[in-house]
Amino acid sequence: MNKNKLNNQKTAGIDQSMTKTGVVIFDNDSQAMIHHEIIETKLNKVDALDSFKRVAEIASRIEFLCDLYSVETVRIEGLSYGSVGQATRTLAGLHYVIVDRLIHASIDVAVIAPTALKKAATRSGRADKQQMLEAVPEDDREQLSKYGKTKGRYDLADAYHLACINF
Repeated sequence: MNKNKLNNQKTAGIDQSMTKTGVVIFDNDSQAMIHHEIIETKLNKVDALDSFKRVAEIASRIEFLCDLYSVETVRIEGLSYGSVGQATRTLAGLHYVIVDRLIHASIDVAVIAPTALKKAATRSGRADKQQMLEAVPEDDREQLSKYGKTKGRYDLADAYHLACINF
C-alpha cells in the first residue's frame, strides 16, 4: 500500500461488549482522535431473540460509523479464550458478526489479542483497566474520563489504544 495513503486513512478501534462497546476513530494524518462513543445495549430477558437483536444493533452502528468517517482499517480486540460461561458464546457471536460485516464492507480488519494490546499500550501484558486508561495521552484521557467507570471509560481506553497504536 502507498505510504501516503496510509498517512491519510482513518483507523477505528473496537472493544466489543454486549453491554458497552467502545469505539474510537483515529485520523492517522493528524494523529488525533476524531470520534469516540459507547454503543450501549440493554438486556431484555423476556425476548428470546434479544441477543441476536443486540448483536445486530451493535454491528449496524459500527458499520454506520465506519462509513460516516471513511474508516479503512479496524482493529478489534480478540476474544479471551480463557473465559468460560454462556456470555463467552454471545460475545464470540458479536465478534464474528462485526468482523464479517466489516470484511463485506471492504474494510481491513485486524484482530488483536488482549495481552498484545495491553503490552503495546503499557509494556505489560497484564495491565489492568486503570493502567490502560493512564496510558492514554492526557488530553484524550480527559475526554474519556468524562465517562464513569461503569459507563464505558475503560472500554474507550482499550478502543483508543486499538485505534492509534501500530501493531
